[in-house]
Amino acid sequence: MQKSKNLSSIVYRLSSKLFWSALFIAVVVALALLLWSGRSEKMSYREMACVFEERAPSCLDSIPAWNEGLAFFDSSVAASRDTLESLKNLLWNFWNIEFAGAGEAAIAKESVLPLRVLENKKSGCMGLSWLALMVAESRHLHLYAILLPGHVFLRYESSNKSFNLEPNRRGYSYTDAEYREKYQKGPWTGLEFRPLKSREFVGLAAFDIGNLYLETDIPRALTWYRMAEEFFPAYPGIEANQTIAKNRLPNSL
Repeated sequence: MQKSKNLSSIVYRLSSKLFWSALFIAVVVALALLLWSGRSEKMSYREMACVFEERAPSCLDSIPAWNEGLAFFDSSVAASRDTLESLKNLLWNFWNIEFAGAGEAAIAKESVLPLRVLENKKSGCMGLSWLALMVAESRHLHLYAILLPGHVFLRYESSNKSFNLEPNRRGYSYTDAEYREKYQKGPWTGLEFRPLKSREFVGLAAFDIGNLYLETDIPRALTWYRMAEEFFPAYPGIEANQTIAKNRLPNSL
């Protein structure tokens, strides 16, 4: 009788775990379908920010900090005629986004997802860049995310000139040569120093979120890696971490 109870308990735990894993997979699949259904190659950073938080794609319309920030940016540009400086003032003065710190703090959901960055005022390179790209998208600015080994920075282009903005140093402008020296140990993928497409950027965000669960929730990590693979199949880190996760999967059951 005791063995039967133990068996039932094990079956229940496994069923419960499988249920929640399946439910989570369904949510992420729905997320991917919502992002891609009927859409062109160009995806909206603003809609992605909302959908990643399981909100309506138009959720920014009801977020005061976002709308107040755009009003500040518009008034700053009107007064100074300096779009780049106005963008920097918005991000690092008006919104006062601070660097969350290196390591795990930089890839926590609060540092990656832009709506949480806007709320908590702390970010890693991904969250700050995503938020900046949302502003650029809404105001038709030529701003791009550029990939480095384990990092992204921003590049602003205007009047045949370009300026690099370091997300983790309040917009400090490193040259490409300085970035190459700083990240010379790599690993380099061949994808660096070109503007990321929006789908590639969101793939990196999904990859970062997957990494958060690599040590604690393998099925969830694999789900996010699968989503990352859909959006950015050329990024080799995704396959590498998928392999690590799959090798650990039997021990997680």
